[in-house]
Amino acid sequence: MTTTAPIPSSSPILVVDDEQDIVLTLRDLLEAEGHQINVASTGVTALECVKHHSPSVVILDVKLPDMDGLLVLEKLAKAVPGLPIIILSSYTTLDDVTGPLEEQGAFAYLHKPINRSEIRSTVRQALKAYALAKKMERARHALYESEIRFQAVFQAAIDAIVLADHTGRIMSWNKAAESMFEYTAEEMFGKPLTLIMPSRYREAHTKGIQRLQTTGEAHVIGKTVVLHGLRKSGQEFPIELSLNSWTTGTHPSYSGFIRDLSLREPKNESPLQYQ
Repeated sequence: MTTTAPIPSSSPILVVDDEQDIVLTLRDLLEAEGHQINVASTGVTALECVKHHSPSVVILDVKLPDMDGLLVLEKLAKAVPGLPIIILSSYTTLDDVTGPLEEQGAFAYLHKPINRSEIRSTVRQALKAYALAKKMERARHALYESEIRFQAVFQAAIDAIVLADHTGRIMSWNKAAESMFEYTAEEMFGKPLTLIMPSRYREAHTKGIQRLQTTGEAHVIGKTVVLHGLRKSGQEFPIELSLNSWTTGTHPSYSGFIRDLSLREPKNESPLQYQ
């Protein structure tokens, strides 16, 4: 017969109950599974214990000597969102009185007397759920930090950087682009790239977008070309454009790195064959 090894707990399990028989039973049961157990006999002590010891699971009796266990549940759910709290009670109709406990922040609701198999199974599920929630939180935090770093580089770049979707509409643009073209990022969000092109380039650009969408054929992606840009004031100026693309979903997106050549010796203009 195959046995399942205990899941080690890197953080303690908090048992909140003032019945010593229940506490001893849970301690023996869960320590045998390899978990570290802390005990609180009152609601106040439980709140302090969660604050200082950061348990991964709380087993909470609803009948405590100093306060209603459901009030403790409410406070714990607000203090540590996502913390699995297993309600333990001798009441069999508690849901009928209070409503679904899951909606109040409980992970599960178990009845006394203790069912050892049910306790083990529920605690295992709670630990797995909490570990997954922590992993997702770390991933979200890493993504946020990555976005912060990207924005710092994006906004500090000397060259204008323009990001556009597959239809040629602007999704983002940095401070250098604001200075170069005289439009704010808010003004340009969702606007077509043709707004910053002299009129003689627009037809070729539109045809290039259409060609790329239908055939996938690209002419200038991955290349650097010399063209002209158009400021908000209507002034044309020479630019050097490096265009790249990437795909994260169904459609590609584009990034353009643009350098103002106004202070350089003019170069021969390349005919625009977008994408």
